[in-house]
Amino acid sequence: MGTEGTSRAYERSRRLVAPIARLISTPRLRAEVGWVVVNKTAEFGLLFLLLKLLTNTLGREGYGEYNLAETAIVLLGSVLLVPISESYMRDFHASRRRGESRASGVFLLRWYLAATCGVALAAAVLSPAIGERFGIGRWTALAAGLVFLFDRWRFLGQEALNIRRERRAWTLLNVGYSITLVLAIGAAVRLGPAQASTALFGFAAAAALFAALVAGPMALRILRSPPGPPSDIRRLALTFGAPLGALMAFQWVQGFIDRYLLKAFLDMEAVGLYVAAYQVCGIPYTLLLRISHNLLTPIAYQRGHDVRDAGSLWAADRLLLAGLAIQAVIGALMLVGYGLFGPRLVVLLTSPDFVVPTSTVVVLAAGRYVQALGQGLQPVFAVHKRTGAVLRFRVFGAILTVAICTPLTQQFGLFGAALGSLLALVLYLVGLVFGPSGCWWMIRRTRMASFAERGAVRGGLG
Repeated sequence: MGTEGTSRAYERSRRLVAPIARLISTPRLRAEVGWVVVNKTAEFGLLFLLLKLLTNTLGREGYGEYNLAETAIVLLGSVLLVPISESYMRDFHASRRRGESRASGVFLLRWYLAATCGVALAAAVLSPAIGERFGIGRWTALAAGLVFLFDRWRFLGQEALNIRRERRAWTLLNVGYSITLVLAIGAAVRLGPAQASTALFGFAAAAALFAALVAGPMALRILRSPPGPPSDIRRLALTFGAPLGALMAFQWVQGFIDRYLLKAFLDMEAVGLYVAAYQVCGIPYTLLLRISHNLLTPIAYQRGHDVRDAGSLWAADRLLLAGLAIQAVIGALMLVGYGLFGPRLVVLLTSPDFVVPTSTVVVLAAGRYVQALGQGLQPVFAVHKRTGAVLRFRVFGAILTVAICTPLTQQFGLFGAALGSLLALVLYLVGLVFGPSGCWWMIRRTRMASFAERGAVRGGLG
């Protein structure tokens, strides 16, 4: 009986990862897998190098300020840019079939130009006042505004390469950018004062160079496209993009509110210490997530381009679930490693000033593991164009995170912030999978509809 159970489990596992096996059996797709893995591995390896540089030059307080500015940029991007950029990427292949590429692309460029320049201008004017109000450097907000301006354009150009599945160019440019980023920030903090604003100005300089290299050609390609019919991107931005942008904002609360609570209840040094450990625990899980997302999501969008076709949606779902299963297994093994070597790893990748207890490291790593699994399920909702459903789950998760993290952080400090985040993320993941309109029920309906369509076709042929 035990042998039969093992055989059944093996067969289920084999069927689950079969889409990935078929994916890498095709020469072109095998090459794409290689470029994605190289890209993300190099990128995140250089992020560890950047972490080492920043923690050793800025110290706890300076690194905490740098990270709060960096995460504020993420929130601005989620609210102002994600609704348009993700709508453009989601509809990229379909708009080409309809001949709307130029119209949707021009709308994208105009929106990005207005939003990024507007934020940079506001940061330039308000930087001294923001610094005084929030207890940060006088020019930190200005530097963050310039990062937002240039890095969002760079990232848009990178995503355009990825959605077109130009993996080689995407990899070379992204790795080149990561190397330049480390060098630019390193030069800035060595030549100038070792402050958060100095590091951010170096960040902006590297982003500006690669924005020209990546986003410039993308913009020219759009502007030189032949005229076509008006685009439907405005409607898609309202029905798909706006809920996704709100979703990303609530996701930001789940992922980053803990460090702002530490700033409120403790100080900036506590933020720097916490974030350094968070980065050491989170970067490997984010690496797994990004490899899976950047490799599989463009292919899933291409396969599931028509939400009325259950067969194509089921093919996209199977691909995404296979990637999630591999991510879950590797992530569980990494969690064991953090239990054995976590604190030593934190000191090795930062400095001796960033010592964190084993319990905090393990809880942080578990939280990042669960967080990555939850984010790994989001493309399934995006393929089904059901961002409204996952938005409701994100609102639920954000409320949980604030409600649980606030008292625990206030009472237990760093460990309380890590524990509160983990508990909230576990409850969110359970709801995302099994709650009303959850992933389990949505995929199950698609699978049954796909089998029904296949049976009807066979019956018609018979």
